[in-house]
Amino acid sequence: MAELIKVINVVPKKKGVIFKHEKYTHKPWKDANSPTMEFTTNIPLKGCPVDCVFCPQRVLTKSYNDLTMMTFESFRTMVDKIPQEIRITFAGFTEPFVNKQCADMVLYAHEKGHPVSVFTTGIGMSIEQFEKIADIPYAGQPNGGFLLHLPDRERRAKHPITDKYRELLAHIHKNRDRIQNFDVMCMGEVHPEFKHLWWNINVTKMYSRADNLEKERLLKPELVDETFYWTKHNKAQPVTCNCPEQLYHNVCLPNGDVVLCCMDYNLEHLIGNLITESYEDIVPEQWTCFEMCNSCENGVPLNEIKLTYSSNL
Repeated sequence: MAELIKVINVVPKKKGVIFKHEKYTHKPWKDANSPTMEFTTNIPLKGCPVDCVFCPQRVLTKSYNDLTMMTFESFRTMVDKIPQEIRITFAGFTEPFVNKQCADMVLYAHEKGHPVSVFTTGIGMSIEQFEKIADIPYAGQPNGGFLLHLPDRERRAKHPITDKYRELLAHIHKNRDRIQNFDVMCMGEVHPEFKHLWWNINVTKMYSRADNLEKERLLKPELVDETFYWTKHNKAQPVTCNCPEQLYHNVCLPNGDVVLCCMDYNLEHLIGNLITESYEDIVPEQWTCFEMCNSCENGVPLNEIKLTYSSNL
């Protein structure tokens, strides 16, 4: 066994890189727990219709000015490039089922042999689409499963509640035992219209999205007195990702661009494009340090990382 913690300073090829480890010959994502590619299937011009108070949609729409809706054809092209062991998650920066082809994308990723996860409010999903994907064996933790984001009484998440949406949530509740690794979350107390279906749900603690929500405090009065769960690191020291997936939970945008992770609403760390490049070419080297990691709840100083590799690597 050999312990490798040497760091080299580099001229950054990709925006935000501060330090990175020397290049190793093995595939770095194989050392991570549940490496993931998360798909943002759409970025509407005005942002996600649910417009959660804890989701920096203004930062996102200001930073992105390209294809608003991912096509099934481009999704298929990209998934075909991704190694089979990489989990495909449908969540990203907006509600995935605003894209009417999302259910077909979920089914395609599963049929290609990928572990699959879904994070959804259900907005945009029909009962027919739910039935198409209900029996997929969804991948579990960490950061997996089929997670349904319920409307809250406080309207921190602004689900458009229609008769079709009421019917969908009732149908999901009735069929919840069919869904492997099913769970629910809420940003407050469950909305009165749905409390008879789900009650006693723990309120999810929200993050600052690597400081991106600080940019929206003036635009969202609900955030003025909000205290986020986060820790800002000393910028003088290199910081990397301490998530279970390490640096291998990346987010693909509708135009194929891939950003570092689900905290990067500012699209600050573009690492490549899955339509024009291979997966192997765009993923970061293990324990690379990015500027954004200094402001992220999941960041960790590099000198706290203990790297061990087996002698056969």
